[in-house]
Amino acid sequence: MLAYLAKPKYGGWATYTSHLYKGLQAAGFEPILVKQGNRTETKMREYGRKIRYQNISKHDLIKLCKQHPTLIVAVDKHYYETATDLIKAGASITIHDPTELKEPIKTLVMAAKTIVIRETMLNHLPHATYIQHPYQIKQLTTNTNKKPAVALSRIDFDKHTDIIIEANTQLQTPIEIYGFMNTVYAHFKLNSIAPNWKDNYYGAFPADDLWAATKIANNYQRVIDMSIIKKDGGGTQYTFLEAANANTHLILHEQWQPTGLLKQYAHTCHDAATLTTLCTQQLPDRTQQAQALLAHHDATTVAKHYASTLNW
Repeated sequence: MLAYLAKPKYGGWATYTSHLYKGLQAAGFEPILVKQGNRTETKMREYGRKIRYQNISKHDLIKLCKQHPTLIVAVDKHYYETATDLIKAGASITIHDPTELKEPIKTLVMAAKTIVIRETMLNHLPHATYIQHPYQIKQLTTNTNKKPAVALSRIDFDKHTDIIIEANTQLQTPIEIYGFMNTVYAHFKLNSIAPNWKDNYYGAFPADDLWAATKIANNYQRVIDMSIIKKDGGGTQYTFLEAANANTHLILHEQWQPTGLLKQYAHTCHDAATLTTLCTQQLPDRTQQAQALLAHHDATTVAKHYASTLNW
């Protein structure tokens, strides 16, 4: 049972849950995705991405958790109490980044079987097990007429979209921008850099297609992601894997400090000027590195690792 104890319909939590769900299916399991509801419903609801879920009351969630192996795939502040009860009932939990380690979760996970999806998270949770992001690879048609560059991340403070906006003021062909927008960040930060920055903004992705971002990336030569997460980095985010799936170049902020296979695949920059340079110069082919990274994150293989680790 996969318990999604969070409100967001978009972003890393929802994407992770979907790829893990599909990986478990491909590995021969029958995952059940649940959310907490006011009551237990008999009908299934649309989660998006061709996945369905069921609303379950808190009481019944605890009961089911005692009967079936359960992984809390995400938890936000609205469901801390439920997460506490499920962990006491035997649930495991995935922690995605350090921002989630607020009380009571920070103390609670110390007594839980915990999964982290970037190795740097072991610095915060030494007892956890690191298992890389699952990614269900999509077969794409080769596009030979690609545009220069695209950004696929959320538009937000930790994504440092401001660096991309500043680079766009220097680029003859601007970086095109997709993703869910934090309107406060956009108003106070981005509008002050370039009031017309939205001329290159094309909105958020539809939730009905898990590979919407991947298909968009397939139309570009480069994917740009300027993420810097305090006390985190090194490993993958889904935009990185979507870029690899689309066989594009990937440009990250050097403060992400990519490691391992990601380091071999990604290019890095440190400001708008160096990003501009990487968007205009010829970059070396890294197809083999991209494919190696994808293979390492294959959802079926990763799902089997989950099953082994959590004794499913």
